[in-house]
Amino acid sequence: MKKILVYERQEGESKQAFEGFRIYRDLGAERSLQAVAQKLSKSTTLMKRWSAKHDWVNRANEFDREMDRKALIQQEKERREMAKRHAQQSMMFQGKVLERMQKLKPEELSTNDLIRWFTEAVKIERLSRGVATEINEVNVDADVKQSQNEDLEERLDKYEKLYEEMENRRKGTHG
Repeated sequence: MKKILVYERQEGESKQAFEGFRIYRDLGAERSLQAVAQKLSKSTTLMKRWSAKHDWVNRANEFDREMDRKALIQQEKERREMAKRHAQQSMMFQGKVLERMQKLKPEELSTNDLIRWFTEAVKIERLSRGVATEINEVNVDADVKQSQNEDLEERLDKYEKLYEEMENRRKGTHG
């Protein structure tokens, strides 16, 4: 024998009383016996009697909990599907990028390109190891502030100049 859920028609509940409960249940946050009475063109007194006799408030609350539970299950299912889809797409894209990278000739890349690729590679490695990729500002002893991003930018500029000097020397020019 199938168990009757509390938000379904109960044993001994008339079709009219269940219709009243169904309307009450489906009103959600706007639930009121007056609203049900108006929709059914019945008296509020009758709605109060049906509600008390058939435990509408508790049944509607149980219905809300069940709907919330189902919504959470659905959200989790969709989140997992999204994560799986994103992982598959990411892997496909990584393959295409690696394919393209293998065809690149480092000497054809600009200094800025090399620095940008190096920076991105470091970020990806840090992410994959669960390490922060950016530190915007570090407060030390409340009087000293050191911006990690600025420090990184300064270092990258210095490396870029060094690389350009090395390239110039290699080519036999000095500048």
